[in-house]
Formats: sequence, C-alpha cells, structure tokens
Amino acid sequence: MAFLKVEDYVIFVLTLIFCLGIGLYNSLRGNTQKTTRQFLIGNENMGAIPVALSLMVSYESGIMMLGVPAEVYLFGMQWYMSIIGNFVVNIMTMVLILPLQWHLSSTSMYKYLELRFKSHGLRLFATTLSLISLTNYLGNVIFVPAITLEMVTDIPMEVSIVSLTVIVLVYTIIGGFKAVIWTDVFQAILIFVGLFSVIIKGTIEAGGITNSWSRIIEKGRFNMLDFDPDPTLRQSFWSLFIGGMLSGIRLQVAQPTYQRIKATPSVPVAKRMFFIAAALSLFISGLAVISGAIMFAYYDVIGCDPLSAKQVRNPNQLMAKLVRDIFADTPCLPGIFLAALFSASLSTMSSLLSGMAALFWEDIVKPHCKPMSDKKAIRIAQLSVVLFGGLAVFVAFVITGMEGPVSQILDITGACTGGATVGIMMLGWLVPTANSLGAILGGCAAFVFVGWVSLGKILSPGIRKYDKLEPPSTINCPNIILFTDTAAYLNTTDVVLNGTYSSMSTPSPPLTPGPQGLDVLYSLSYKWLLPVGLVLVLAVGSLTSRFRAREPVDPGLVVPLHDYLRSCIPKSILRKFGCDLKYPGINEEKEVDLAESIGPLVSSPDNGSPATNGTNPC
Repeated sequence: MAFLKVEDYVIFVLTLIFCLGIGLYNSLRGNTQKTTRQFLIGNENMGAIPVALSLMVSYESGIMMLGVPAEVYLFGMQWYMSIIGNFVVNIMTMVLILPLQWHLSSTSMYKYLELRFKSHGLRLFATTLSLISLTNYLGNVIFVPAITLEMVTDIPMEVSIVSLTVIVLVYTIIGGFKAVIWTDVFQAILIFVGLFSVIIKGTIEAGGITNSWSRIIEKGRFNMLDFDPDPTLRQSFWSLFIGGMLSGIRLQVAQPTYQRIKATPSVPVAKRMFFIAAALSLFISGLAVISGAIMFAYYDVIGCDPLSAKQVRNPNQLMAKLVRDIFADTPCLPGIFLAALFSASLSTMSSLLSGMAALFWEDIVKPHCKPMSDKKAIRIAQLSVVLFGGLAVFVAFVITGMEGPVSQILDITGACTGGATVGIMMLGWLVPTANSLGAILGGCAAFVFVGWVSLGKILSPGIRKYDKLEPPSTINCPNIILFTDTAAYLNTTDVVLNGTYSSMSTPSPPLTPGPQGLDVLYSLSYKWLLPVGLVLVLAVGSLTSRFRAREPVDPGLVVPLHDYLRSCIPKSILRKFGCDLKYPGINEEKEVDLAESIGPLVSSPDNGSPATNGTNPC
C-alpha cells in the first residue's frame, strides 16, 4: 500500500539528518553545555522570533496536523473556538503572570510553589503531577507520526514509535536546549509549508474555493456557534471557549513554556516573544481546521468516505489518506508533508523531554543530593531524558487501542493531572490567603475526582453517545455496494469489502433512555474536565486554608489583580472581597520594577527561600 517515491524518502531522511545535525553542531560548540542551566535553558539571551517559533511548535504537534483535521471531518469546525479562547487568555497571562515568571531565579517552574507556600512537599507533589501529565502528552505525540508512517509506508507502527523516539532522544541529549530551539525554527517552516500544500492542492481537487465551501456549509461543518448549555454535549461554544481559556493557562504554567520565557533577556522581549507565539498558534491552528474542512469537501466531491469504505482503520489516519490521494502524481509534495508532520511531532517531543529533564534535575535530584560537578549533573539530566522517553513509548502503545481523534484522547487522559497542577499554581497566584494545606488538599481533590470521571468516560459502556455529522457521500466507493430490497432485505445492509461478500444485519435501533446514574457524570464533555479540576482546587484550597493560621505572603509572589481591577471596580467591593496587600502596580505614577518587590527571590540561591517582608495578609 506504500506510495512514496524515492524523492519523498530523500526529503524525509534529509529532514531527520538536519535535525540531528543541529544537535551535533550545538554539542560541538565549546561553550554551550558547561553548566546544567545552559543545558536546560540555554544562554538566556535569545531573540523573540526564534523562541516564539519554538514555543508555537512545542504545542502545535502532529496532534494538530492529524487530530484536528480528523476532528473537523467528523464533528465540524467548532473546535476552533477553543483556540480563540486560548488566545484570549494568553494575552491576559502575558500581562499578569509572565513578568513574575521571568523574574524567578529557578530553572524549574515549580520552585515557585516552595517559595510561595513554604512547602517542599507541595513542590514535589506538583512536579510529580506535571511529569505524569507531560509523559502522557509525549506518548500521544509519539503515536501520531507512527500511525501516519504505517499508512503511507507500511512500516509497522511499533517500529516507528521506537525509531522516532531514539532520533529525538539523540539530538535532545547531545545538543541541549539551544539545539531544541533552533531545530524547532527549522521544523516550524516545514509545518507551514506542509499545511499550505494540503490546503491549496485539496481545494483544487475539490473543485475550487466556492464548491468546497458550499459543501462544507451544506453538510454542517461550519458549526462555530452552538450555545446549547447542556454540559454533556460533546462540544458547545461554552465548553470550547471556556475550556480553551483554561487550557491556555495550563500551557502558561507548563515547564516548556517557562523555559522559553527564561531564555529571553528581558521582560519586554519575553512579552513580545509570547505574543508572537500566541498569534502564530492562532493562525496555524486555523490552517489545521481549514485542512480538515477541505478534506471533507474533497471526499464528498469524489463520493467516497474512507471511514465508511474501511480504507482507514482510525480517524487519525484520514489526513495521511488525503495526502496519498491528492499527491499521488505530484513529486516531492508527499515527502514534504511527511517531513512537516514529523517535524511537528519531533519539535514537541524534544521540548517536552527538555522540560521534563529540567523538572527531574531541579526538583527531584538536586534538592536531595550532595553538591556535584556540572558535568555529572548534565549526565543525570541526559539520563532522565532517556528515562522519560522510554515511559512515553509505553504510553504510545497504550493509546493505540483507544478510539477517537487523538486531540480528544489527550484531553481525557491528561485532565486529572493538568487540572490539579494548573489549579495549584492559580491558587498561589490569585489567592493570597491560601496556604500549603489548602493547595495539597485542593490538588488531591481535583486529581482524584477528575481522574475518576476520566476513567469512567473511557470504560463505562453507558455514557452518552455522540452522533457524528453527516459523512461525505459514498456513492462512488468501489468497495461498497448497498442493496435496499425491502421485500427480502428489510433493515439489512449488504456490503462487499475487498471482494468478500458479507451480510450485516442493521435493525432499527430501539429507543433507549439517556445515561443513567453515574453515567450522567461520565458523560460530561471532555472539554469540561480541566475546568472542573481547576475550580475544585480553587474552591477546596481556599476553604481548607482557613483551618490553618494565615501566614505572611511576599507580595512579589502573587498576581496584583487589585491594580488591574481597581480602576473599574468600586473600592467598597474590593475592600469587602479583597485583601490589604499592597502591590507595585499599574496605577502608580512611576512603575516599580517587579524585581525590586521580589529581590530576595531573585538574589537568593536556587535552593534557598526568599525572606518575607512582614506584610500582613488579608
């Protein structure tokens, strides 16, 4: 079934060689990996554009290039509302949270929790949740290119999973963080080229822009605004937009994002980098959505749905099937798309592995070991890359047995850890009265409850079934013949698959009640899982914090919401629901550098704690 030509393999292999070459080049430079800090976050003096491109492709992986088009093909374009929500919250966190992150002196994002809550146990708890979440994400990312390579080359998925992991391990280990950044820049260019190629060629094959979009609208794929408030709907405007906003916060507090913020030389450069990355993510996700819509229009025009014809066994293979069909007689373009897909996945894999190595060294090994040489420390960080790569391979094999677009699989499997981690960070930033007891109890409550619901969504047979939209026409599928003789074959569909005749009885489905009992809870939309976890942490954490005496809070470790709200909310309301902490803020005539307010944090050694300034909390 393989269709790639020699030139396609050449392009694909050259892409992999170039990625390895970047890693080798950075490893041979004399001053790139003298310290663990250089290995994990570079020289902290990188420009906004390359770091922005790296941040964009760190999360716009092969999941975006395969899972999103499959999502649009089956359920319509409404998924894009989550990306709009993501962009909105990115602008907010860029103003509120990014300056605080940049001024932290630690290589690990979760050192903040020890400084804020004065609890090393809470830091370890959040780090463990984050490592589990990143390992799950990495496993999903590895699965995506492997399933595509199986579709277009007949290489077994298991072989691809192991081989690709080895490649990304090599250039991440030998090149360090700078190799990851510059490889991401190269891979970002390939991703744009690959998506534009599919959209342009697919539109031409589908009969042009007008014909394509008339079919997309006619078959209900342009369903951006569904305001139904039912939380058990698979997707609606509310679950997508709000869920997208909170997913944006999740990315803000993730270790790979933090490393890129720390790689810039100043707060203005970091903000510029973050805005460029957010805008590029909005744009490239839109391209993925459009490619899914064009894919639907193309198969509707030719009159053969690959899923109905059993030409693919998994929705995540639809994009690979489209590439086979529209580029069959076009030299080089199949290889370019395959290189783009693998670039998207490799960039994300390397970013996640680099972030996980930073967390493992900074939060788990360093605080509990005697001081050691930088050379030995770098070796430990490199070995951790291999460890997490192996764990991700195991996750990838587990995912191969799950159904649905990979973007949905990721949301379900990662919600329990993601919601708890994001909630703990937001509790520290936004609730000055919160303490370590509330943070731990809130995080545990979110992890257990959302994990329970997620497991129920995967295992329970009684959850709400989600109807897909009307599929493309199957009138021209060569492998499907429909018989509708009502006298002899009432309620029966006879199918010829691959030349073999079989009869499949399809009686009219009986009227069954909706989900009952716990299945109602398990039917909660996958997009509400992370918001539920976040709300649980904030609610439980705020309430249980009252059982312990309040402690002074360094104002440099909380987000100064008062300063941003004071101009539009009456002081009486702020006095009633807020607290009396004073923050250097946006309303002062002369802006105070945040570094001054957290001077002890910046100047303290990496394993130290900032001195509190004695300010009374609420």
